[in-house]
Amino acid sequence: MRLAVIGDTQHYRDDQGQLCALEPVVNQLDRWARLFDEVVICAPLDPGPPPAGFAPYRSTNLTIEPVRKGGGNSLWKKVGMVRYLGHWAWTTRRVARSVDGVHLRCPCNIAFVAILSTLGTGAHRYAMYAGVWHGYAGEPTSYRMQRWLLSRRWFGGPVSVYADRDQQRPHLEPLFSPSFTLEDWERATPVADAKVDRIRGRSAGDPVALVSVGRLTPNKNQRTIVAALPGIVSAGVDARLDLYGDGPTRNELETLATGLGVADRVRFHGSVTHGEVMSAFASADLNLLSTRQEGYGKVLLEGMVHATVPIFGTSPVSGEISGGGRRGLVFEPDDVAALVDHVVGLVGDPQRWADMAVAAREYSTLVSLETFQDQVQGMLERHWGVELPAAGLSGDR
Repeated sequence: MRLAVIGDTQHYRDDQGQLCALEPVVNQLDRWARLFDEVVICAPLDPGPPPAGFAPYRSTNLTIEPVRKGGGNSLWKKVGMVRYLGHWAWTTRRVARSVDGVHLRCPCNIAFVAILSTLGTGAHRYAMYAGVWHGYAGEPTSYRMQRWLLSRRWFGGPVSVYADRDQQRPHLEPLFSPSFTLEDWERATPVADAKVDRIRGRSAGDPVALVSVGRLTPNKNQRTIVAALPGIVSAGVDARLDLYGDGPTRNELETLATGLGVADRVRFHGSVTHGEVMSAFASADLNLLSTRQEGYGKVLLEGMVHATVPIFGTSPVSGEISGGGRRGLVFEPDDVAALVDHVVGLVGDPQRWADMAVAAREYSTLVSLETFQDQVQGMLERHWGVELPAAGLSGDR
């Protein structure tokens, strides 16, 4: 079978001509490629070089059909997007007619058009909604419309969402967003086990390494984490914070850290590779995430691989990820005091902290790329009525 993957995921060519995308996306789409004879990616393509955090696909059965990039969420951007609509509709429909199935990566402008343009092409349809599966203040209108379209049964295929199962809409399939393999998990074992032992034997006053990974934006809301640091320190915790990622709020966060007198305790690392992110989690003690509107925080799972307990903002899947407090702690994203209490309380109870670290690491084995591939295969076979032979490593370099 041939599959088309349609969306706005930016792609580049590296200096060897290899097709590259964000490494977590590459890891997941490589798993899709194992289930099909050929995968055609219909997405924007720039010549390169790829930015930090991008990596080449391993799959050799993967090609690209470039589409023009454009759009945005502002009114002006939406008006400017009109000139691309015909191109997107014609290209995505033509590609859909040439394959057996389509995978729409929503929410985005190109996939929005493809929800309609791929109707009646004869291809099986599937969509992934990677955003928050509920309305919220400030939600872009296009996101709300895409959720509405995908929630209709006439869509004609499964839609994976980061939410609990909806008995009224059985085509909505809860799924997760992994970026690591069980081999990665095994490699992390010595460091993770040593971390758990260190936590159990820690003494009051031992330093605590806090980490937060994500683009520096108002929605990712690292402001709450920086603002919590003075309260954590004043409670007697010798904490250091490492922020990985870059974005429009970096200057604001640096100014905030200086104004609060904790600039010497905060390090900004900028954009880094996925490997560097995993190394950061291996070195960290607690993983903080204060995103206001989160689809599925894959960085929470990446930290769990390394026995790094997550403390993070509420979301539709926060109960599942946290295990109701057994392997993670949840707070309202703008509640600085709650974040301070969670960190101070956990540091002050090493046995509870160590038990949570063990539980977090055990849970991460259930949300690996291998499990993801198995769930995708089962979902498509149920809804499409086909049999997909898992290709193993045959599609990989």
